Amino acid sequence: MSPLLLGHRGHRLPEWDERENTLAAFDRALAAGCDGFELDLRRTADGRIVVHHDPHMGPRRDGVEIAACSLRTLRRLHPGLATLDQVLRRYRERAWMDLEVKAGEAVPELAALLRRWPPLRGHVVSSFDPATLAALRRLAPGIPLCLNLRRPASLRHLRAAGVEWIAPHQGSCTAWYVRRLRTQGWRVLVWTVNRPAKMRLLARAQTDAVVSDDPMLLVATLAANKPGGAHRIW
Repeated sequence: MSPLLLGHRGHRLPEWDERENTLAAFDRALAAGCDGFELDLRRTADGRIVVHHDPHMGPRRDGVEIAACSLRTLRRLHPGLATLDQVLRRYRERAWMDLEVKAGEAVPELAALLRRWPPLRGHVVSSFDPATLAALRRLAPGIPLCLNLRRPASLRHLRAAGVEWIAPHQGSCTAWYVRRLRTQGWRVLVWTVNRPAKMRLLARAQTDAVVSDDPMLLVATLAANKPGGAHRIW
């Protein structure tokens, strides 16, 4: 089995001169040969779901809070700011997506958008917050959920989350841990993997998905293991 290859926020390579978490970055990841990408979601004051990592836009000290501003206001600062509905309409037929929810207030609108434009190549909704995932499970049963981990957690903690996927950080994720999670019935997505040796180790451990800042390196390292380069659909 070969893992899904995913660009982290599309990509995070300064030499490509594109902002992360933008349509241009997602296009670049797919053009590099990735199966899809990871992206970050936040809710605006007027109920739109936008693709942005940090809670503020602009310099941390002087930036505006996304949750306190309308989409129109935010686009004055970042004209290329994408919305989730744009992403789903543009990529739902050609990209596997890891939709990371950064704040729980986005859950109702997120569930509605996924019902309207479900990603046809497969997806997960991920979060570090089990309560956010539980709220989404109550509101939209059947959406595949993924618990993000900064460090390994006990099986008891993971079972309590009630998710299908586990996403450990690569720095604390060994081949043994991947195999243990898989034998317990979870699919495994590892982030953010930027060294070829670790990419190959995780592929040998039968990791289900690997996320990297460098989609070209990821594809060059692991795409040879993908039969015909074909995308998989979960």
